[in-house]
Amino acid sequence: MVAQEIQDLGDEPVRENTPSELDELTHAEMCMLYKESADSIRFAKAHQWKSLGATLLTFGGLIALAQLVPNNATLTNLIIAISFLCSCAVIYMLALYQVWQNTEREKLRDITSHFSSFSQFTRAIKSSREANVHRYTLLLFMVAAIILGNIMLVLVVSPLYR
Repeated sequence: MVAQEIQDLGDEPVRENTPSELDELTHAEMCMLYKESADSIRFAKAHQWKSLGATLLTFGGLIALAQLVPNNATLTNLIIAISFLCSCAVIYMLALYQVWQNTEREKLRDITSHFSSFSQFTRAIKSSREANVHRYTLLLFMVAAIILGNIMLVLVVSPLYR
């Protein structure tokens, strides 16, 4: 791997750059594809967080609705059913966004392999295992927040817990 080829000579490591073997047009095309994939990852990440926030706000709205019309068993059951449906749909969407991001990351990895050794070295600074731990920890946090929000909604609106 390129990151392992660093020779430590004193305080500053010395690396030799192996330029890309791509012609100008292909290199420009790869740069464009790289940018599109990076933008797609940012888009999917933003939508994951927006989906989480919108779902929790929806739960807040459903709780407010239940508080406005207390002692209505039909409405309470409907609110709980809607919350479970929303939770399932959003958790599925979060997983889809994660899979999409992984696909785009694979594209980035392939595109980077055609760039210079400096680009490859810079990309290899953070290990993919560490990045995966961070990504999936955040995904688990998002799913846990949805589940906890749904539990809170059920506890607040359900007459059994009043």
